[in-house]
Amino acid sequence: MNRQINALDEKKKASLLSRVVVAFVLISLAVPCIVLGGYFYFAFIAFFFLLAIFEMIHATGKKYSWYVYLLTYIFDISYFIWFVIKGNVASYLEFKAGNLSSWSFSLEPEFLGLSVSIYMIIFSFFSYCLIGIFHKEFDLNDIMYLFGMSLFLGIGFQSLLFIRYYPFSSFLKAGVDVSNPYFKYWGSAILFLFVGFTTIMNDTWAYFIGIFFGKHHMNERVSPNKTWEGFYGGWILGALSGLILALLCDYFGYPILPSICIFTYSHSWWWVVLLALTIPLVANLGDFAFSLIKRHFGFKDYGTIFKAHGGVLDRADSLTFTFIFTSLIIVFISNGWNLFA
Repeated sequence: MNRQINALDEKKKASLLSRVVVAFVLISLAVPCIVLGGYFYFAFIAFFFLLAIFEMIHATGKKYSWYVYLLTYIFDISYFIWFVIKGNVASYLEFKAGNLSSWSFSLEPEFLGLSVSIYMIIFSFFSYCLIGIFHKEFDLNDIMYLFGMSLFLGIGFQSLLFIRYYPFSSFLKAGVDVSNPYFKYWGSAILFLFVGFTTIMNDTWAYFIGIFFGKHHMNERVSPNKTWEGFYGGWILGALSGLILALLCDYFGYPILPSICIFTYSHSWWWVVLLALTIPLVANLGDFAFSLIKRHFGFKDYGTIFKAHGGVLDRADSLTFTFIFTSLIIVFISNGWNLFA
């Protein structure tokens, strides 16, 4: 069957070139921070998280009072770093009780999963409702949007930290020397690289296959440019790319996790395959979800900081979904799929 390749106009060529250049710059900045981990990685994620909050607030097109901005930043930051606070307070109490010989503040505490303060969630919702009662231009849409998106972004960016720091606890329980430089700067980053690489390759393959071979639109109401050809191409090739990365890393002695590996430890190869196949699907869900928000407010991109790539939220849409999803899967596996653990 003759499958004609779509022709690229000058606008698409310029957009393609811009995407490649910006992607190269972002990768050059991100990879060293991811590998170094610790405070380097935390500062990198925190910087873009603050930009994401700014984009989220301005997405509605309204000019809010100063206290709305202040409260939103406070709520978001609390969601974002709650697991760090909770983990360090817990270890400090263990130290005070005499169960630990020493204590120091750490970004890699032994935590079991994502954690958000239920008190802060309630307080934030009450606060937005209170503003809505006394501020006539702050309506129910503003309350639900800022409350929901603040909570989601806080958990989403927290999951970016969780996936990078969790291997320290997981491999420590498996008897691995987590202070070893090879593990600290490379072995502990494999899980993050696997999730991030699979997500990005899904987006990349979907974009290229879509612009060259895309004919059948998926949902023009929500995302006019997405096609079924791009979707299936991104899903299959993205999953294959992530699986190859996992195979190579595991083969050379760097498995994703002791409970998610192919050649070493538990030989749980099916988890690797399952994650590789499902991460691209969750990434597409994230793309559509954020596109739905953008169509609701009537704008194309959240920002222009990344040129043709848009803003931080335009790049973090699929990543936040896939990292939250993977975090939940890891927590469930670690607890024997006990939802009440």
